[in-house]
Amino acid sequence: MFLKAVFVMFCVMKLVSHHQLNCAHVDLRGLHFELLLTHLSEVESRIQTTLQELKLGIGVCGSPSLGSDSSVRRNTLLPSENPINFRRETVTGIGEDRTVDGEWIVFQWRFNGSLLFNRSWNDYRAGFGDTEGEHWLGLENLHKLLAKGPHELLVVMENQDGEIGYAHYDNFSIGTAVERYPIKTIGEYSGTAGDSLSFHIGSKFTTYDQDNDSRKFNCASMLHGGWWFNSCYASFLNGEYIPYQPKSYKEGGLIWIAFVGPFSSLKSSKMMVRQRGS
Repeated sequence: MFLKAVFVMFCVMKLVSHHQLNCAHVDLRGLHFELLLTHLSEVESRIQTTLQELKLGIGVCGSPSLGSDSSVRRNTLLPSENPINFRRETVTGIGEDRTVDGEWIVFQWRFNGSLLFNRSWNDYRAGFGDTEGEHWLGLENLHKLLAKGPHELLVVMENQDGEIGYAHYDNFSIGTAVERYPIKTIGEYSGTAGDSLSFHIGSKFTTYDQDNDSRKFNCASMLHGGWWFNSCYASFLNGEYIPYQPKSYKEGGLIWIAFVGPFSSLKSSKMMVRQRGS
């Protein structure tokens, strides 16, 4: 794209030069010259955009999941007698200061609706799905990872218009199974998506068959997915996947209110953790 833009710029400049040499008597304020200036401005804008994209290296690149027990043991993330498979992601170009660049472990991924997330407590505790596609790593596995030391949380999301937003928290932790895996801490927020997780600090995890929220009714049962519901949510990324939902003033879908509001569903979401300082 960059070479093409440069070539177009060169051709237009040659055309302007030729026009000036052979038509020097033409009024430079004429229509043809104004059109040429317009095209030059458009080409310059494209080149600047391309250079900026190349400079930032914008994108979220996924590496293959760790599919073998030996890989998990080598990284000493969990005791060797209880290995798990998980997906690693290398994040680049998110945020101006690049502080979230690097390798992360994915524990939630939604992008096409191929996997049902309206599941039981046991499913959410153990995990479900495949690390190559939509999946939930499992509350017990997540707790064991976070128990190894202070961890960061990164939530990357995309709205229906293709706009990418992210929320980064620098001290994410959850409680034990006996406590019903509540969000203990999230730390300080930074990002472009807005903070829709602080509302859930202290909230236990709720599923349709395990009601731990603060409402009289079961939020998970009503909204068709498990989450750290309070009363009920400011964020909810495990709802029914909706490919496209015009504003219908109806709750549902994948929600991060600070980014898309309460009535628009996200196109994709990815929740990731990494040990702080890694």
